Amino acid sequence: MRGYLVLLGWVCLWAQDWTKRQAELVRLGKEVKVTQAEFEYAYAKAHGGWAQASQHTPDQYKTYLDAYLNFRRKVADAQRRKLDTVRAFREEYEGYLRQLAKPYLLEKEVLDTLLRQIYARMKEEIRAYHILITVREGDTASAYQKALALRDSIVKGGRPFSEIARSYSEDPSAAQNGGDLGYFSAFDMVAPFEEAAYSTPVGSVSMPVRTRFGYHLIYVKERVPHAGQRKTAHILVRWGPTYAAKDSVAAERRVREVYARLARGEKWEDLARDFSDDPMSASRGGELGWMRLFPQMEEIKRRLSAGSYSEPFLTRFGWHILKVLEVKPVGSFEEMRGELKTRLQRDERYKAAEKTYFNRRLSFYKYQENAAIRQSLYSALDSLYPDVEGALGKLPATLLNSTLITLAKRKYSVRDFLMYWAGNRGLQLARKLTPEVMAEALQGFSHEKVLDLELPELPKRYPEFELLRREYYYGVLFFNISEQEVWRKAVDDTAGLRRYYEERMTTFPAGERLEVIEITATDSASLADLHKRFAEVSLSLLDSLNRVARYGWRIVPQFIEKGKANELYAPFFADGRVATWSPLQGSGREWKRVYVLRRLPAGYKTFEEVRVELIQKYQEELERRWLERLQAAYPAQLNEKVFARLFR
Repeated sequence: MRGYLVLLGWVCLWAQDWTKRQAELVRLGKEVKVTQAEFEYAYAKAHGGWAQASQHTPDQYKTYLDAYLNFRRKVADAQRRKLDTVRAFREEYEGYLRQLAKPYLLEKEVLDTLLRQIYARMKEEIRAYHILITVREGDTASAYQKALALRDSIVKGGRPFSEIARSYSEDPSAAQNGGDLGYFSAFDMVAPFEEAAYSTPVGSVSMPVRTRFGYHLIYVKERVPHAGQRKTAHILVRWGPTYAAKDSVAAERRVREVYARLARGEKWEDLARDFSDDPMSASRGGELGWMRLFPQMEEIKRRLSAGSYSEPFLTRFGWHILKVLEVKPVGSFEEMRGELKTRLQRDERYKAAEKTYFNRRLSFYKYQENAAIRQSLYSALDSLYPDVEGALGKLPATLLNSTLITLAKRKYSVRDFLMYWAGNRGLQLARKLTPEVMAEALQGFSHEKVLDLELPELPKRYPEFELLRREYYYGVLFFNISEQEVWRKAVDDTAGLRRYYEERMTTFPAGERLEVIEITATDSASLADLHKRFAEVSLSLLDSLNRVARYGWRIVPQFIEKGKANELYAPFFADGRVATWSPLQGSGREWKRVYVLRRLPAGYKTFEEVRVELIQKYQEELERRWLERLQAAYPAQLNEKVFARLFR
């Protein structure tokens, strides 16, 4: 589906100017009105956003306006024919609206605040250490108490954090680095860890923090302005029997030779390819991309400017030279909003925000659940699951008609719920019915009903949503009417298409040619005896054989002109043979045979030869005729004053 919240940022910026931008820009015929707001929304979406669109010229606006008015004429034609009253249209359009409403509401009600909080964190980097205590199944309390005791020994007992980390942390790297995580920022750690780190004052140790890895103690050593994202590359020199350097001394000598050659001006990419022992990056000039590196490398990386490289340094992996290829400073909130939102949607906080929103709305609408009916339904479904659809015909009417939930004084029955569940196959992936499986389905159902209540109110709460709603309404109508008038008509109107061909046949000249069926296979055996198997050959016969025998052939019917014939086809032009097979050709896993159906003399291409091209040209012709009728029926009257203040 198309993007949910197109240009939401800039739409919101001028929402307060809504009344002014409802001015009529163009009237089509007597009834169709195109407002300034509608056109600006469409133009900005097609041209990179409001800021970029506002720099364009009146001529650019006029060119796009002409195309947009043709689009609106087609929509008006669809409305005149009442295509928006057809059941298929209503179902498709309302489905889109439901998909639009959910992320829109989350964006407006919850995510904006969360995105701004994340952006504020992203402007800083934290240098922190941690201690990890893993949680064994059923042993949460003792893990927490152990973490608390370790915290007391640091905070009250005065023992160094790194010393405790080396002795007690269950992070395997802690024995070497004392729990040092280096510098990190928003999204670099799992959400609960990030939340705790940014909430802990510099120089302090957090209380135990639970993540999916276990309990953590976090010591925040430093908070500094973000140095900017850095794209890096490295040259790694290792030692051992399988490497050029057999011992650590030889490895250091080798890396310093590389460093000297860099200083003499030799290309980094060439040296990385020839000397680096990192097989994943050497062929790419040592490039590591934008990823976070381990703490020792992170500390060196953040001190380098774009284009500069470090002196050789040693880690547990070997000797490195690190280069920063590019530095990308933290942009403004508006510049980074899209990227932050994309990353947030992959983060556990997104689900938490969604849950927060719907819990709030369920409370607002006074959600109530009939616990006894829910339990009865669960028991009745136990032997029927996962055939939820079948349950609709097997459960007693008294249960099906019972009220399961109430929302805003509206009652929803067990039947309503099961119809929803049956239509959402993704909710039936579990093999066995459990309370958790049913709870997930009931949650989805209740959220759907919240959206039913919210949708009619959305344009009132957020007038700019009307632009988004209208875009999808117009889009579905445009697709349906265009399919009727142009796309499908060009395919289905065989008589019209053939007339179109006959009127233009001379525009498709052709030389002498063969009509052939070309078969390509991965083995020779399936093609070897084809000439013995059929008295007559047809495309449908070969397709059927391929499907039944599962040969995996690629079968291509085509026309081959004499002047373009390769060595496979040239013999047929030379001896005039038709209705015959070519010899088997190929090697390895590509074998080919051709059957020649007929020879065609020089002249004009047949209807079948140009059918695909004809359909495209016929569509263009149908489109042209249709637009001529629409432009006559819906002449445009432009309001020059409103046009002059576009994007102002």
